[in-house]
Amino acid sequence: MKLKYNSSLLYSLIFILLINYFPIFKYGVNNLYAQKVRVTVELQLDALPDEKREKLINFKQVLEDYFNNFQWTQDEFQGELPIGLKMMLQDISVNYEDRYKTQFIISSSDIQYADKRCRMAYQKGEIPMHSENNWDSLTSLLDFFTNIIIAEEMDKFGNLLGTPYYEKAKVIAEQAKFGMGHFIDGWDLRVEMIDYLLAEKYKKFREMKDFYFYGLYFANEDPTKAKKYIKEAVSMLEKIKNEEDPKYTRVEKFINAHYMEIVDLFKKSNDRDVYEKLMNLDPDREEIYQDILE
Repeated sequence: MKLKYNSSLLYSLIFILLINYFPIFKYGVNNLYAQKVRVTVELQLDALPDEKREKLINFKQVLEDYFNNFQWTQDEFQGELPIGLKMMLQDISVNYEDRYKTQFIISSSDIQYADKRCRMAYQKGEIPMHSENNWDSLTSLLDFFTNIIIAEEMDKFGNLLGTPYYEKAKVIAEQAKFGMGHFIDGWDLRVEMIDYLLAEKYKKFREMKDFYFYGLYFANEDPTKAKKYIKEAVSMLEKIKNEEDPKYTRVEKFINAHYMEIVDLFKKSNDRDVYEKLMNLDPDREEIYQDILE
């Protein structure tokens, strides 16, 4: 008797096996692949003349529509990746075009990028459009930084999973550096930044995040496992600090965002090694770590 091939049943069995025997897959499904970008925009227009503020009265909604009505990732699952964007605009218009100098801050959870050298053109009523082959002074900035934020978040849930999004940002930066005309200011530094994020040296930091957030996932259900992975992440941070480019204070920012999580996990532990490493990484909080050891 022939057995009928049931593809749906086969896929279901494979899925169950992955969930039960590879917890990182479960972690990814629920948290990584459920990525729908949801951006909240804050505009500061105080430095603009009244005429320009009037022209930008709907600009916040235009930007949020650009972000939130577009599928930034190719994931089939539902969920949200909250991002905050703050833009401070100054008028640098010419007689035939409205132009703006912009300070740009974009952030998500423990990640933040700031850029003071942004230049863009925007005309009242204009609706920015997504296009991979159209380099634009506004949308290229938005796409560049959004892809970097997505890449940073992706790296938390799997080894170097953010690479495709870093590579998208690299293409944008390289094209903009040579094709942005009057709005070229700052793109040389953005190329330098994305090269650093994709370099072998920064890969160690990206791999550390995979260890850290994998451990953090088990903080409640399996603290022993969580401590194992987070302790390894702290050791990796210590090694990275000794090699870090002084222009990029990644370790310091990471510790500032996550030291309380580490303290909460290890506060009832007799593992002095973790706190000694933290004191080395974070000397400004040495008293906090010493108090716990005592």
